[in-house]
Amino acid sequence: MWGSPVADSKRKTILNYLRDTTFARLDGLGAYTTEVKTVERGLRPLDQLADGDLPALFIGKTTEKRSNITHNQFRSVITVFVVGFIEGRDGDSAQEAMDDFIADTTRALETDRLLGGNAKHLEIKNIVTDDGNMAPRAGFVVEVDIAYATEGVTP
Repeated sequence: MWGSPVADSKRKTILNYLRDTTFARLDGLGAYTTEVKTVERGLRPLDQLADGDLPALFIGKTTEKRSNITHNQFRSVITVFVVGFIEGRDGDSAQEAMDDFIADTTRALETDRLLGGNAKHLEIKNIVTDDGNMAPRAGFVVEVDIAYATEGVTP
């Protein structure tokens, strides 16, 4: 062995927090009308999702810009693209169900903008929806900027 295990990077901690904590809030109870069935890092194509997998949220593509604070610390803004898929429900069209799902997704993000103390700032930048041509399903992408700083030598 090379010694004790290295702590998870701040980037990994933030992305896993989104998956395991932020989006786990979407339980169809309380403030949320959507009970999410699938939450994953990485993206699965819509045609590979069964009806029982929906609604689904994927922490997809990311881009990251970093700047140095000191020789072993940096500031970062990671842009995360969250992809959601849903089917129409209870007589609602897929587009109406998608609007509710977008509201729940953004509410979950805005509930904890510091992501459990892992981030300095979270800002929803853009929301893009499909053209309405995926019926009976619908999809959207939420672009989220998350700023953080590393601590010491842990990236």
